[in-house]
Amino acid sequence: MTPREQAAFNAGIEVMRQMAMAAAVTIEIRDDAQEVRQRAAVAALQGLAEGAKALNITTHAERDG
Repeated sequence: MTPREQAAFNAGIEVMRQMAMAAAVTIEIRDDAQEVRQRAAVAALQGLAEGAKALNITTHAERDG
């Protein structure tokens, strides 16, 4: 990947992470947030965000060698 492509990839991963966390918070503040389905959705979104963070860290580590 070129440096420009890598920067675009990293930016996309960070946007995805932020969107997942925003969606999780939005669900958490709903009136029905304690229902099993809502809690599962929050957990899945938080997992997605953590995975994106780990991917971004791994990508940086590989690049920086």
